[in-house]
Amino acid sequence: MKKYNIMALTLVVGLLFFAVSPGRTQSTQISPELDGKIWLDSSSAEKRAFLYGVGSATVLEYHIRTKHDEQPSRFVSGWVEVFKDQTWADVEKAVDSYYVNNPGNLNEHVLHVIWQNMIKPNLKN
Repeated sequence: MKKYNIMALTLVVGLLFFAVSPGRTQSTQISPELDGKIWLDSSSAEKRAFLYGVGSATVLEYHIRTKHDEQPSRFVSGWVEVFKDQTWADVEKAVDSYYVNNPGNLNEHVLHVIWQNMIKPNLKN
């Protein structure tokens, strides 16, 4: 159930990111997969809007779960733990750096990159 909540929130945020992005024409196909190609082509404002949306949904999920004495997913608790003292600019720069330094991985979803390279290695178990 928790996985579905996170996936649903991610999909909604991703779709909103593309639906309201300035400069995108209606003939542009909307893709729910925010990969490195799209990330690097996006403006800083678009990247931060995505991060802010995912962050807001994740923190909301964290507070709802803890309020009801439920354990948040590792992604949710990891996001809260790892990013609590970072700015959106820090996270944006880290994701940018990953894709620039790994051009063969541009097809990886941004949230996969964040999980594998920023959250998972820094979790305090």
